[in-house]
Amino acid sequence: MIIKKEISGYLISEFGAIRAALTKIDKNEDGIIFCVDDKGVLLGVLTDGDIRRWLIAVANADLDQSVGKIINRNYVVANITDRPERIETLLKGTLEVLPLIDGHGCCVAMACKRRPTINIGGQRIGAGYPTFVIAEIGNNHQGSLEMAKQLVDEAVKANANCAKFQMRNMKSLYQPDSAHGRRAEDLGTQYTLDLLSRFQLTNDDMFRVFDYCYSVGIQPLCTAWDILSLNALESYGLPGYKTASADFTNHELLAAIANCAKPIICSTGMCTDAEIKQGIDLLRRCGSQFALLQCNSTYPAPFKDINLRYMDRLRSAGECPVGYSSHDRGINVAVAAVTLGANIIEKHFTLDRNLEGSDHRVSLLPAEFGEMVEAIRQVELALGDGDRREITQGELMNRETLGKSLFVNCDVNAGDVITSEMLEVRSPGKGLQPNRKIEIVG
Repeated sequence: MIIKKEISGYLISEFGAIRAALTKIDKNEDGIIFCVDDKGVLLGVLTDGDIRRWLIAVANADLDQSVGKIINRNYVVANITDRPERIETLLKGTLEVLPLIDGHGCCVAMACKRRPTINIGGQRIGAGYPTFVIAEIGNNHQGSLEMAKQLVDEAVKANANCAKFQMRNMKSLYQPDSAHGRRAEDLGTQYTLDLLSRFQLTNDDMFRVFDYCYSVGIQPLCTAWDILSLNALESYGLPGYKTASADFTNHELLAAIANCAKPIICSTGMCTDAEIKQGIDLLRRCGSQFALLQCNSTYPAPFKDINLRYMDRLRSAGECPVGYSSHDRGINVAVAAVTLGANIIEKHFTLDRNLEGSDHRVSLLPAEFGEMVEAIRQVELALGDGDRREITQGELMNRETLGKSLFVNCDVNAGDVITSEMLEVRSPGKGLQPNRKIEIVG
């Protein structure tokens, strides 16, 4: 079961036209809408099947009359505060979608059966759909709004599907300096914290970057590293979230993100099999729609440690889309991941690998990122569906020019019996193929 709170595509006013209801039903993935009054109180539901039955039963059906006249007012509903187990029980059997109401009867969410795909900002992610390619900008903007916008522009040129950033509330996330002391082993931590504090965008600037992403036609996403950052991102209204490997075992934050009822892309670096299972169980209990990324959290990741085939384990355990979050150098491993079924590729993205910061050295430059995306799209085309072998148009032409046929090497009169010695195999392939010789002899 998954729970969605972004349901604007499923709601229609009782005074809306049936024609408008049909449009919404056609656009959303579940073939259903919820009819509400002007206060959002749920009045009834309408499915594509309901409309078909109405069209058959009514002569001269008027699609411009109000949808409130034909809705089904006898429907199953649950409360948003009900335990997930009860909601899941109601979804058993033929019921596919369940409206969820609050204490005032307003439709505030919906529950539906789990699917092997997720949808972020209208982009479907999963088997059978193009690989969702994320340009992980992170903090590679060096704290500059203008550089962040420049990185977005370059990500668009490189044909990325998504530009991803990170948001941290430094005070709530990290211990003060005095807690670390100044031991030698803490110097790396202090250096990292210094970089993060210097290269952060303000929340307002981050939101300006998100707005800019939408204006240039690329989907923004962000990793929330703490609850305060999550709350800030929720106030903006992103359609989904990305979680860092470090937080797949942070169940409090993971549950808070899951309870936003939006799709989540989760990296699983630094996690054991048991920890990954615990995270999956938590996401399922929360009714989350999620994807899992294989990841090795070493910068750069040694090729021998990447284990791309673990994506199969993730797909089986999560029953969800899977992918690869890349910290290795170059593009070869990311492209190989697509051949092994990756639905998502996340790769760090920079304007200059010599800039200060830990992510730049494992990042791709814009031209390299574009090369990777082009290679991924070529691989997607080349993979095909594996169902059957069909002769393509180019092959049909070459069957003549490159193929061979059976030729008779002597005069043949009516009534003669064809023998093997009378036949030869030669080009072009405009006649009977050589494999039909057995049909001709005799």
